[in-house]
Amino acid sequence: MKIKNQDGQSTIEFILTFAFGVSFILVIFTTAINYATGYLVQYATFMASRVYLTQDNFKGIIGSPGSALSDATTNAETAFKSYKLSAFGIPDSNFKINPAGDTDAGSYLTVGGYTTFEQSIDPIGKVAGQQKLEMVSESFLGKEPTRAECATRVCFAMTGNVNCGGGGLDITLYDDGC
Repeated sequence: MKIKNQDGQSTIEFILTFAFGVSFILVIFTTAINYATGYLVQYATFMASRVYLTQDNFKGIIGSPGSALSDATTNAETAFKSYKLSAFGIPDSNFKINPAGDTDAGSYLTVGGYTTFEQSIDPIGKVAGQQKLEMVSESFLGKEPTRAECATRVCFAMTGNVNCGGGGLDITLYDDGC
């Protein structure tokens, strides 16, 4: 038996085409949002790493320059949080610093900030499921030695002791960039 009545065929074709077209547009829109969010997170990570790189308040006593690094870490975390990425669903707590200081040559190149976050691939969960992309933003700029570290090195080179403050030593420490 052959059905010759084709009433409603164009409606079904429209519904199928419309559903495919809307899904395609939503996937493109979500991809664009993921790219824009990724660029913003990368910028925030870079700026926080710059703050960490340049922070030096000479709080570190000669012989123990660690407090300058802790202030640098705190200021870098504050700089990262200032971008209010939680509005995009990115937690501030995922931002971490690979610290400087007593590091070996291999890990010295990875001094800086990084964060991880997840983004949805599919806004409706029907095309790609509920899987999320795990993204990493890292900015390893390295860190120059702090002024306290430089002073300690110069002091040790001149006196053989890391603490030049005691012993009545009347010298001026000068270095050319440590």
